[in-house]
Amino acid sequence: MRWDLLEAQPPSGERLTVRRALAGRHPDVLIAVDAAKRRHVLVELPNGELGEIAERTSRGIAVQTAELRPGGEATKRFIEIVCLDAQGYAALDMIAVELIEALEAGASIGRVRLVQNVLAKWRRFWSGIAQGVLSKEEQLGLFGELVFLNRWLAPAAGMAAAVKMWRGPAGARNDFETPGLGIEVKTTGRVDGAHVIHGLDQLLEPPGGNLMLFSLVVRDEASGTESLPAQVAETRAHIAEDYALQSQFDALIYAAGYDDRLAAEYAKLVLRIRDTGLYKVVEGFPRFVPASLVGGVPVGVSAVEYQLRLDAAVAWLLAATPLAAAPYLPKAEP
Repeated sequence: MRWDLLEAQPPSGERLTVRRALAGRHPDVLIAVDAAKRRHVLVELPNGELGEIAERTSRGIAVQTAELRPGGEATKRFIEIVCLDAQGYAALDMIAVELIEALEAGASIGRVRLVQNVLAKWRRFWSGIAQGVLSKEEQLGLFGELVFLNRWLAPAAGMAAAVKMWRGPAGARNDFETPGLGIEVKTTGRVDGAHVIHGLDQLLEPPGGNLMLFSLVVRDEASGTESLPAQVAETRAHIAEDYALQSQFDALIYAAGYDDRLAAEYAKLVLRIRDTGLYKVVEGFPRFVPASLVGGVPVGVSAVEYQLRLDAAVAWLLAATPLAAAPYLPKAEP
């Protein structure tokens, strides 16, 4: 998105400098800057859509419906998303891309609802809650997702596709998603290698698609060579020449709760990888899903959690190394 072109010609007063968000893509999503060089994403409302929205979060984003005249044309109604904090620019770009992709895919819901749904995925990012230090369990979870991204998925699909598939921090159902496939990543530091599964849907195949489980077992030990900041640095080294991908990745890790200013603290958790495996989750795999409970979840039960030991799932193991997993993972485009 050519924010640089807009910022080179900021408007005066209450006007906006506007251009299409992505050249050649959906014309109803625009980007703009105001006189203070604040960034806006504009989503045009079709004639007849009457929805209204007016929200402002404490972390620096405001959303409202507004009447504007882009390029001196007739007045049109837009949903206006304004980023008030430069730290949120990368996330704003990703929101714009998600809106474009949804519209190009023929989203059937109203655009006010569409914008609300996309913004809801980024609720943690825009919540205004101080990030703080991730818990050990959260650090392990993020570490495992980055190990899978860097060393398993990227060699097969390419780094750009791997980052695009990483949807967990944005609130998606599975940690990695692509049409027809969801991949759930579970990391544990337990001696017995057991994973904690949260809910009956975590190991449920996506509608009309397949599900795989990537298991990572680690040990916290001083002689280890792995850490969360090292994985972040590994990803950034692969995308150093791609500004757009850097921006997307930075938004994702921030949405996951990672703050670069705390890297020295996170580096204190030194790990050694004990075991890895990619599993196909199908009928018969040891798990609980809604169909496992006759009559469904009992009234009054709001959460289900259980432990999974994968020594009982050897029959569903696809690969124990990245090289062996390559045939089962999405392929890089030619």
